Amino acid sequence: MSSQRLPVLLFLLFWLTMLAACAPTSKRVVLLVDGERRIAETTAATVQEVLREQAIALGDHDKVEPPPFAEVSLSTTITVTRVTFKTEMTTRPLAFARQLVRDETYPQNQIRVLQLGANGTLAITSTITLENGVETARRESGRKLVTQPKDEILAIGTQGSLRAVALSPGTIAYLANGNAWVMRNSSSDKRVLTTTGDLDGRIFSLSLDGRHLVFSRAADETSNALNSLWSVDTLVLGETPRPLPINDALSAHLSPDARTLVYSTGEKTPGAPGWKARNDLWSLALTPGETPAAKNAQPIWLPSMPAPYSWWGAQLAWAPDGRALAYAFANEVGVIELAGRAVPIANAPAPRRVLKKFPPFRSPADWVWTPNVAWSPDSRFIVTTIHAPLGNPDVATDDPSFEVWALARDASVNAALAKQTGMWTKPVWSPPDARGESRIAFGVALEPSNSERSRYALNVMDRAGGNKRQIFPSNESPDDGLTTTQIAWAPDARQLIAVRENDLWLYDFASAKWSQLTANGASSKPQWGK
Repeated sequence: MSSQRLPVLLFLLFWLTMLAACAPTSKRVVLLVDGERRIAETTAATVQEVLREQAIALGDHDKVEPPPFAEVSLSTTITVTRVTFKTEMTTRPLAFARQLVRDETYPQNQIRVLQLGANGTLAITSTITLENGVETARRESGRKLVTQPKDEILAIGTQGSLRAVALSPGTIAYLANGNAWVMRNSSSDKRVLTTTGDLDGRIFSLSLDGRHLVFSRAADETSNALNSLWSVDTLVLGETPRPLPINDALSAHLSPDARTLVYSTGEKTPGAPGWKARNDLWSLALTPGETPAAKNAQPIWLPSMPAPYSWWGAQLAWAPDGRALAYAFANEVGVIELAGRAVPIANAPAPRRVLKKFPPFRSPADWVWTPNVAWSPDSRFIVTTIHAPLGNPDVATDDPSFEVWALARDASVNAALAKQTGMWTKPVWSPPDARGESRIAFGVALEPSNSERSRYALNVMDRAGGNKRQIFPSNESPDDGLTTTQIAWAPDARQLIAVRENDLWLYDFASAKWSQLTANGASSKPQWGK
């Protein structure tokens, strides 16, 4: 070979070597995907490029090992794990609870099953993670109550566990364990009026003569109604309560002659408190033994009567003369004169006369304080509780100052009878006694600055606010008190009933002694008719 050709050959050999070194190296990779094992020859530099060459698409949640950005070596194994999700619904039983109630229907210590228990059903939704079709994780994502458990209710008889106590003449009606009861002449003479156990306690109105009782029953959970109204004759043994054509009642009261029912309504809402008042007021004429027609109801107030916190509703009370209604909103107490309006005129509501305005109480939760109203026996005065802070009467405040006031029906006299009483004092005027005089029973908070949660002492005073004295608790047990102020006067004013620790107790003014009347631990709403 000539010396001239040797350099050329060496140059060409050098460049061929360089080109071979720069050419992509073919690599063999193993792919594990979709249940298959593939072997592929590739010159791709990264895992992501290999997957793209092999047309392997990745889902949003799929896993790749090594990760897509990793370099591919001469013997790389690429694993693709398919990740999918599915939902699954299962049901689970909810155990029922057992309630033990005391019931005076049955002899002492006798046990009866009032209601059989039944488990409820809970639907549970789970989100399941699958990797290559195999479950690897399960997470609860939702719960829904399908069927409410039904509690088992056992009654322990307490009949005869208390000694009999003589009562002033008249009819006492009260609630116990969701049923209406009456008591006459003696505490041993008790009789249940309903047996369904579904009275909600919102409406419980006894006529002045003690013969007719109107009450509300809770609506079924699936119903859009709040409740339904019913009436029963308390004198007829075995009387079957009859329905009234009224649902969604927030307040209802029988007139003194039991010939008219006034009521206001609301509507069911989600969340607390579960209703919204319409702030209406209707009257419905009643005929003994007949079911009135809803179309005959006449308006006293049209809906949407304006007032602060009006979604809660108003308190009402008939005057003993049957010619007026007392009302109370969160910021005022007044009277509605019904004289000459026995049949209210449609679209011409009865006017209201404001007797006292005061600042609304700003409650710390989803409830509204509205005062109870009660009439003097001569229908001339209203006794009530007033929120009485200093300052602007149009501005809500949480000031704890509350007072008992007497308000003249004709607005001629307004006077504070007792101060620093607390919000749940609920004063009640007595009927006239043998001397023709009347008194007022009222609660006084043992902790006036925290009267929302305080226990209450029970006091009486004369109609002008004098001669105040405490009748419960006694000096021997000053830390006791009423958890709720619920009072009913005897028609002759010689006795009164108060609720103590969820039972009815009688106070006799002649002996100055208390006697227990019920032993069920679930008594409330006492009323005493003639």
